[in-house]
Amino acid sequence: MQKELEVEKPSYQQLNEDTQKQNCLFYQCDPITLYNQFIRLYNQEINQVNGIKLEEMKPSKVVQFIHNYLRNLIGSLIFLIYLLIPILNLVFYILLQLAFLRLNQNYLIFRNNINLVLDPFGNMVENQDICVMMKKNYLIFKLDLKETDGLHFSKSVKEMIRNRSSGVGDNKIEFTIYNQNLKQDYYGFPNYRCSYFVWSIISFLIVVGQLIFIIILLKTIDNE
Repeated sequence: MQKELEVEKPSYQQLNEDTQKQNCLFYQCDPITLYNQFIRLYNQEINQVNGIKLEEMKPSKVVQFIHNYLRNLIGSLIFLIYLLIPILNLVFYILLQLAFLRLNQNYLIFRNNINLVLDPFGNMVENQDICVMMKKNYLIFKLDLKETDGLHFSKSVKEMIRNRSSGVGDNKIEFTIYNQNLKQDYYGFPNYRCSYFVWSIISFLIVVGQLIFIIILLKTIDNE
């Protein structure tokens, strides 16, 4: 099937998964960036459901910076250590609140997009095997109508793909194949919002606890 399928290179370079994803401060696989990558893919004409376009979220460097720590266990432990350092923890607490605020603002966009299109994957084809083979979360394919006979897809999926043929010209058909990771990038956004909320509570309790400790310590010194 590799010989039959012609991979169409996306014209939107920012969706190319080979681009740099991280530097020393900002992690570019944060929930907002991943969500917007999918929205750009969906907004391509071949993927739109009933011609409806979806809105991208507002990007945030603060979220990218904070997510550089919260994306894994080791980073979370380092972040927790920062929260235990006086003054520095106050800075990180403020940054965390700004990130959580941005996630809440973008959650409204998430809800609005869900209301507009319940299943934005309706004109795409899920195939984990092809994505694993190509080491991508999604691929855009272009092939002749007659070549669809060799695809190992269900009858309904083949019919959906064939219906895209105009019946004239070179009779090429374009369609997108995706995996579960791409689906998680879209539907999983609220989970990150909950994680940031938990970290906000933890950081608040630490900051308040340290302030109380400092006040008690100062009173003790004054009494002496």
